[in-house]
Amino acid sequence: MPAPNDSGSPHVSTPHPHRGALLAIGGAEDKAGDRAVLHEVVARAGGKQAVIAVFPTASSIPEEMAGTYEQIFRSMGAEVRTVWIEERADGESPVELAKLEGATAIFFTGGSQGRIVTLLGGTPMAQAIRRAYRAGVVVAGTSAGASVICDHMIAQGKKGYAPRRSSVTLAPGLGLTKRLVIDQHFAQRHRIGRLFAAVALNPFLIGVGIDEDTAIAIEADNTLKVFGRGTVTIVDGARIAYTDIHDAPDAQPAALLGLSVHVLTQGCGFSIDARTPTWQGAPRRSLRPPAPAQSPAPAPSPSPAPSPEEPP
Repeated sequence: MPAPNDSGSPHVSTPHPHRGALLAIGGAEDKAGDRAVLHEVVARAGGKQAVIAVFPTASSIPEEMAGTYEQIFRSMGAEVRTVWIEERADGESPVELAKLEGATAIFFTGGSQGRIVTLLGGTPMAQAIRRAYRAGVVVAGTSAGASVICDHMIAQGKKGYAPRRSSVTLAPGLGLTKRLVIDQHFAQRHRIGRLFAAVALNPFLIGVGIDEDTAIAIEADNTLKVFGRGTVTIVDGARIAYTDIHDAPDAQPAALLGLSVHVLTQGCGFSIDARTPTWQGAPRRSLRPPAPAQSPAPAPSPSPAPSPEEPP
């Protein structure tokens, strides 16, 4: 049986007024130009009062990765502390745990999401991250660091359009959001098929595919907002009418009928609870598909003109 979340239910996500925002970045964010996505991270963390704990844990070159983000965030006025998790024992180190004290944001770099969960999962550091998030600390991640914030994480998969059971492997993530499954580098690496498959295998989840240099902010009220230069693809399986992904051979494309797909850009959003998209200037009503067009009624036949012998 799934472990209950904070509300006591395995299926309901309750808004928490003190919870921090979650920022998931699709990877390859601009680091040399206007750096709009990273500026949003710093702004959310408190601007020049921001204290950001950077985890380069996912990277195979952690020193280089840490140096890059230290320089960027400091140039924006933030204080930066790098948290070094190179083996599981580091997840209970008092020195590393102390770096979260007073932090206003936690930032996970890209790399391998599997490396994050195998080194952090079940450690005092993972518990400290969850406590900080519930107390209002912003948690952000790019690429692998975006995928890992979910309860259900895409651990690996194959590119392509068609959903196939073999195209995705799910694994437990850090569990900061239980309603979403996030994929990144989405359009650039042709990952829509594996997101289709992830949602088909668990229609309770809302699939979120984030393009590069694009991000979502998941707010405490269970709404998400899009910012950045690309698109965010929402795949909602709540109304799937039929799929054979559980029976189809691994390499065979699966049928997937009744799926809802939304493509969002900056200024658009999505209500996780209502499972409906929002946009700037949207009317305050439920989003419904337009009524089907009806064929026009046939025009009445004209009355024949009276003959000269008949009275008009």
